[in-house]
Amino acid sequence: MSASTPIRIAGATAAVALTGFLGYAVYFDYMRRHSPEFRKGLKKQHKKLAVAAEAQSKAEKERNSKLLRQALVEIQLEALPSSPEQQEAYFQEQVAEGEKTATMGPEYHVKSASHFYRALRVYPQPLELLGIYQRVVPPPVWALLIELTSLSGASAASSSGPASTAIPPPPQASVADIDDASPVVGEAPSPTSASASQGSGTDWEKVSEEAA
Repeated sequence: MSASTPIRIAGATAAVALTGFLGYAVYFDYMRRHSPEFRKGLKKQHKKLAVAAEAQSKAEKERNSKLLRQALVEIQLEALPSSPEQQEAYFQEQVAEGEKTATMGPEYHVKSASHFYRALRVYPQPLELLGIYQRVVPPPVWALLIELTSLSGASAASSSGPASTAIPPPPQASVADIDDASPVVGEAPSPTSASASQGSGTDWEKVSEEAA
């Protein structure tokens, strides 16, 4: 057998496959144009796919909501750092973890939102930070973060009372509230300097660089 024989066989196989594909494409187009039953079958198939996709999306949303509620319970049981230095280190650590897990796939999005929320808890100006988050955090993680802040607000309202010792959550915010806050991109003060009039965003390097 000559060396060119396998090449000829491979070429013939590819030609047959291409011919079959083109033939099916012509058949499909003809049936789509001329057969009502064929079009009806296509519509049914598309409807089944849409229903399956919707069911999967609903199941994923319910799963994420459950994971968010579990994460909120864990977060509320955690002690916040007390000193400004500890708060700054905690803030930077949580933001870094949130950024890292946000890039690890959808299964880590709840974890990423939880880290960003932890950073939000020690930030003196949560609306301003949420405005920056809105610009730099991936949309799926951002949506989960907003849901987490809403759950936090509801949890605080249900547990409020004279005997409540729950840590106050960051203020619950809507997208309109965040837009009204109009943060200066790249100028977000760090937890230790936000109360000062000349605070800068140098203590939050990664997020402020992305926002710039």
